[in-house]
Amino acid sequence: MSYSSRERMVVPGEVLGAAEEYVVEQGVYIDEQGLLRASVAGRLVIDPRSKTVRVVPVKVPRLPRQGSTSLGLVVQVRHDLVVLDLYGEVSPDPAPRWLYEYDSPLTGGIPISMVTKEYVEDLHDYFRPGDLVLARVLNNTTPYTLTTKPPQYGVVYALCSRCGAQMQPLNPRSMKCPRCGRVENRKVSVLASSKLLRINIRRFLVYRR
Repeated sequence: MSYSSRERMVVPGEVLGAAEEYVVEQGVYIDEQGLLRASVAGRLVIDPRSKTVRVVPVKVPRLPRQGSTSLGLVVQVRHDLVVLDLYGEVSPDPAPRWLYEYDSPLTGGIPISMVTKEYVEDLHDYFRPGDLVLARVLNNTTPYTLTTKPPQYGVVYALCSRCGAQMQPLNPRSMKCPRCGRVENRKVSVLASSKLLRINIRRFLVYRR
């Protein structure tokens, strides 16, 4: 069995050739029949000069996981659903910190029943477009379903609708503008006042501009 020097994509378990012809490197193993097989999904690289064969793993996309905490930007508030672009994952405890960004923005939604434990009449009293929100992920597939019921979830960054200044947490249900004094309703995360999280959010916002 001979090899081609051309690179191609392979999947785990795929037969790559006979063991006696090449030296095995990363991402390749020899099975009981003496065949070379890929141990990971990736790019097959064969070097005819050094007689080596290896599989370079493809980058595994970073995606939300059930039970994880995501940071998202509110893009739309409907009568029964808050739609967000999800940008990355945050660890809420023991101290809130930014973990990583997703490879690209992902779509998530907070159903009206998942916003809070209290009765919700108007979602605009809890979220507004442009808010940055921490939410817990409830499933493993897109579009991701989210919840902000626990106190650590909710709005962590919002701008005043009157003057555009960054609002400060006032209580679990409202934020106040330090510039003009305007008070607006929100579902506020208890982590909104965390200096550690606030620093990361500022870096995130600068990066996304």
